[in-house]
Amino acid sequence: MEERDVVVVGAGIAGCMTAATIAIKSKNKVDVLLLDRNPEAEVGKKTTLGWVCGDAVGEHHIKFLNEHLGVTYGKPEMENRVTAVYVYSPDMKVRVPFEGPGYVLDRPKFGKRLLDDALKAGVEFRGGVQALDLVEDSGRIVGLKGQTVGGTINQPFEMRTKLVIDTSGMSTKLRRNLPIPSHIEKEIDKDDIEPTARLNAKLRDGVEVEPFHCDIYLDQEKAPGGYLWLFPKSEDKVNIGLGIQQKRSQKPLSALLKDWLATDDRFKEMTPLSDDSNLTGSWQVSVRHQNDCLVANGYMICGDTAWFPNPISAGGIGPGLIGGVLAGETAVRAVEQNDFSEKNLWQYNLDFVRHYGSKTAGLEAFRMYLQTLNNQEINYGMRHFLSGKEATEISLGEMPHLSPFGKMVKLFLGLGSYKAFRGLVYTMKQMEALNNLYQNYPKDPSQFEAWKHHVDSILAETRTRFS
Repeated sequence: MEERDVVVVGAGIAGCMTAATIAIKSKNKVDVLLLDRNPEAEVGKKTTLGWVCGDAVGEHHIKFLNEHLGVTYGKPEMENRVTAVYVYSPDMKVRVPFEGPGYVLDRPKFGKRLLDDALKAGVEFRGGVQALDLVEDSGRIVGLKGQTVGGTINQPFEMRTKLVIDTSGMSTKLRRNLPIPSHIEKEIDKDDIEPTARLNAKLRDGVEVEPFHCDIYLDQEKAPGGYLWLFPKSEDKVNIGLGIQQKRSQKPLSALLKDWLATDDRFKEMTPLSDDSNLTGSWQVSVRHQNDCLVANGYMICGDTAWFPNPISAGGIGPGLIGGVLAGETAVRAVEQNDFSEKNLWQYNLDFVRHYGSKTAGLEAFRMYLQTLNNQEINYGMRHFLSGKEATEISLGEMPHLSPFGKMVKLFLGLGSYKAFRGLVYTMKQMEALNNLYQNYPKDPSQFEAWKHHVDSILAETRTRFS
């Protein structure tokens, strides 16, 4: 039977980065196999319609890769650099900076670049295969079973490995059917999933957008419980789309997107693009904090599998890249020590919380509050409360300052809604409590259950308050 040191399942952003990190950090001494259901030319493709994604990543995430692996990126995979992300109020009268510099990617080419880097580092790639089940022995994952796909007849296979790293997506069967006891959450609540739709398009002749910033539009009528976006790839080429809270809309996602496009003159007579077969499509994304435990005996999760996307922006490329590096570094240490126990892999939890995950539960609480507001409340709040500094603090999961007291009173009087005002104060308190908990993430598995109970209690209380 085939045996490997490490098998990475899923060759998307997180999977390619994990595999490449293992090969680079071990100087190709670790035997790592990267599996994907897609062929090599289409790694990371989510559906037959392509790489359905907003295609944006923060510059600080790319710098993290350079610092840890020495890699740099440029054209053609980095299609456009922007200096900021702006959030617009529903009435379009207020614009505040939400995040700093970043890049709009050519998503298929970026995926190909990540895979090429992994292959050059010594990773073996096998496409056209699907992992179906994990193999366990004495409470530890020791292999996996799967089948080939894309041919006339699917052929079953089985292999043994010291470590499986699952990066195969939000709804992966491997995590949901994990056959050993662990602290990993297996299922995601349907209210923590948002459907999204996007298209890449060329604007009609004579119409251009400013290519130096990405735009996010809050509008509870056009995108209930979510937002609309315009990410420029150039002056006349854009990635546009929307994400919504499904239970707040009776309209299909495609109809909401069509309605928005019809009301904005910039989008009239534009031409949908299909570069690299990257067509107009829809996808679902998690908008909760990451899975609080990322490891079990012989098994790790990363990227969308671990619910890494930001709960506010739903951006998953940056945390997927960071998580891939950290997962890969942990895997190399485990191979060197020949110890693949939950306890020995636990450092991955600590590293991810420190580098990215410490503020995501707070952001999830803020997302719950934001989804209760109507357009009038958002307009007033952005005009009188949400400065650029406060927007940046929220985007990082940090506590925005609500002082001086007069500002709070002004906000309350202007909103004309005691419920909205109380909700804001309550949310700030919940965010602070969650942030404090993640500053004290448990150092080993024995402390996890008590800590997790506190986190779940705060989020459950918040969800009940805003349901």
